Amino acid sequence: MDSNFSRIFIEIASCSNITKAAENLGYTQSGLSHTLNRAEDELGFRLFYRAKSGVTLTPEGRILLPAAKELDRSMEKLYETISSIQGITKGLVTIGTFQSISINMLSPVLKAFQQDYPQIKIDLKEGSIEEIHDWILDHTVDLGLTSLQENDEFDYIPLHKDPMVAVVPQWYDLKNKNYIDISEFENQPFIMASMDKQNDCDVDKVLKKAGIEVNVTFSSKDDIAIMSMVENGLGVSILPELITLRHFQNVHVLPLNPPFYRTLGIGLFSLENASPAAAKFIEYAVKMLTKK
Repeated sequence: MDSNFSRIFIEIASCSNITKAAENLGYTQSGLSHTLNRAEDELGFRLFYRAKSGVTLTPEGRILLPAAKELDRSMEKLYETISSIQGITKGLVTIGTFQSISINMLSPVLKAFQQDYPQIKIDLKEGSIEEIHDWILDHTVDLGLTSLQENDEFDYIPLHKDPMVAVVPQWYDLKNKNYIDISEFENQPFIMASMDKQNDCDVDKVLKKAGIEVNVTFSSKDDIAIMSMVENGLGVSILPELITLRHFQNVHVLPLNPPFYRTLGIGLFSLENASPAAAKFIEYAVKMLTKK
């Protein structure tokens, strides 16, 4: 079996397309197809269903994928450790994060880290809280910059308390210019931030702690879409402050009364077993982001 089998398998599964995976890995399409066919023959079962539109994992492929990811991470850590012993820091750090963190917090960290460690590649994957937490647990990412939850099943490092804020249209009748009582949102048309399978857990937590019922008229996974809907008078919303920093002008963004926060931080499967490159990036992130 090809020594790069795990990387090939993971890339094809990620792209759902052999031609695209071949481009990413530097193979020819025919060469990668031949390598995959040979690996499947050796395994005795198929990893993918083939179709004109692309490929999808078979049940056997879905079972094998987490183990392949864990093997790939272990091999990457081995090479990084060897490089570290040799005094040459190389490697790859895959980071799951939110768009709002990428835009408003992460760039200075990436710049400083890349200046000091130009041979370490950083690969960013943007997703929801739910997606990032799944990526941490199945080794899709080395670490996640995410909103930490009480039931997280991985190691984490808190970095920053991000206030939850009220977002209302510009014409909204403000009873106070410094804050909005969360009780004002009771039964109002509400635009809910959502994840794949449920409401956004940070917003949902605020509403449950406040003990209020809102009338959800729209929901969206897209932060900009929520801000736009509020701007156009379709309802009010509650969002993390970080999301609101560089968006629409025709809205009021005010603190909530009483105040609520989400905790942003670094989550990873095992802090003790982090690769040398990931551990070094964590060091930079902790130093720079805890000052925010």
